[in-house]
Formats: sequence, C-alpha cells, structure tokens
Amino acid sequence: MSGERIARKVKIEGGYLNFSSAHFITYGGKCERLHGHNYGVLVEVEGTLGEDMLVFDFTVLKRLTKEICKRLDHHFLLPLHNPHLQLASTENEWEVHFVGKRYIFPRADVAELPIDNSTAERLAEYICNELCHELQAFNTSNLSSIMVGVEEAPTQMAYYKLSLNE
Repeated sequence: MSGERIARKVKIEGGYLNFSSAHFITYGGKCERLHGHNYGVLVEVEGTLGEDMLVFDFTVLKRLTKEICKRLDHHFLLPLHNPHLQLASTENEWEVHFVGKRYIFPRADVAELPIDNSTAERLAEYICNELCHELQAFNTSNLSSIMVGVEEAPTQMAYYKLSLNE
C-alpha cells in the first residue's frame, strides 16, 4: 500500500472558459452553411499530488485555457488542412472555395487552425495540443493525462484525451 500511486483529477469548466466563433464543416461531399456556436470548454488533468499537495494549480490551468479561448473568440475558424477546401490568402484576407461556394474573410477575423475540419472533435484536439504546449513551462511530471471537452450546444460535447509523461 505505501508504494501505491493514487490518481487524482482536477477539472475546470464553465465561467469564462468559452468562445463564440463562426465555422462550417465539410462531410459526405457537402459543406454546411456558415454558422456559429457559443462554445464551452472543459479541461481535466489527471495525476498524483505534487510536492505542494496539488495535482495542478487551478488558476494556472484556467488562465492558460482562457488565453486559448480568447484567440478563437469572435473569429471564423479556418481549418488550414481541409482537403475539400481551396484556400488562398493575401495580406488582408482569406478566400475559401468549396465546389460552388466562395467566401472572403478579412484576415483579422480568421483563426487559422492547423486542423483538417472545424468539428468539435478537432477543436478539442487543437485546444488540448495548445494547452500541452503552454504547460511545457510548468512542472507536469506528476500528470498522467489531459482531456479537453468542447461543447457546441448544451447537449453536444466532444472530448480529446492525451496521455502525458509516458
């Protein structure tokens, strides 16, 4: 029993962990209409207690997550690696084509994302990867996993979980 590692979990959600953005997804040879969501974000980290008897500092996790949400807030979410979209950019705008549809967005209004589709699943993965990058500045040696959930609507949430320190 004395050598046993007890896993614990810290979770943050609600409050200001959200963003409002426009997007569309491509699927089955179709492209949704341009629309928006008021997204909610949830983050869970699992691990053991550190020297300070915390799994991870809530305030740091909330701050880092909110910074990522702010970068997405009130932007069009552009999946840069979507094979069904033809993208062209200038210094001031993005032009997006899908079959007979053409969109022009001011570049300042676009969140350029290294994903293939702006689904809740891919947004959860993107936010998780961004958080992992930000967490490199902290001691996370006691953490075993991180999970991010992205809620598109009150009854719809997608999750992405990543193992850490393996």
